[in-house]
Amino acid sequence: MTVNWPPLDVHAHIDPSIDANTLLNLRAVIFAANRSIEESAQALERRPHDLLAVWGAGVHPGLKSALENYSPSAFAALLERTPYVGEVGLDAKVKSRLPLQREVLSSILQQLQTRPRITSIHSYGATNEVLDQLTETPILGAVLHWWLGDRNATLRAIELGAYFSINASSVRRSETLDVIPLERLLLETDHPDGNRYGRGPRQPGNIADVETALAARYGITTQAIRERAWRNLAELVEATATLDMLPSRVRGIVSSA
Repeated sequence: MTVNWPPLDVHAHIDPSIDANTLLNLRAVIFAANRSIEESAQALERRPHDLLAVWGAGVHPGLKSALENYSPSAFAALLERTPYVGEVGLDAKVKSRLPLQREVLSSILQQLQTRPRITSIHSYGATNEVLDQLTETPILGAVLHWWLGDRNATLRAIELGAYFSINASSVRRSETLDVIPLERLLLETDHPDGNRYGRGPRQPGNIADVETALAARYGITTQAIRERAWRNLAELVEATATLDMLPSRVRGIVSSA
């Protein structure tokens, strides 16, 4: 059977108030990461209206207000409504916030141990500490977003079962990509930040530059890269048992993979 594989963007930031037709007209399957419980709750109200978008539940580690307003019970309620968690993690730019970040991430990982979800994890300046948390509280479905770890950290992440989402900025880190197997790769824009240097249009779902770069690196076609990304996503969906939580059109594509 021939499958029409649309672009797959597993981490982008989109205003939850976007018009449904505008989002559909991007012609891509997009996993939309959210930064706070409040934003996540607003986004998840859209679920019946978006055919190709998967809205996530997130608490961004770089946002003080999101961390301070985190509630385990509120987050647990959001988990019941989505197959995707994003974005969560640690960010060392403001070191004084790290204790609260650790507390929030630990709470979220504990919840994900019993209710696995595809989980997009931020680790800026804290790659090894994120891996320490994943070692202490292992989960299924971990995707290291815009990964900046060195070779040893990357090998450790692979041993932990993590996947990696690559954008137009991170695709240039050859020392990392040299050790990531193709079966652990996913693609992202991290719109509006991760695609600042890509060729236009600069919009969620436009992962053409990343596909081209990865195809050249692995010596295969861009179509093969796209199909591989979908198969990798399908493996994550199966591992986390979240197929029935996806929008019906996305569910159909994943089932074909």
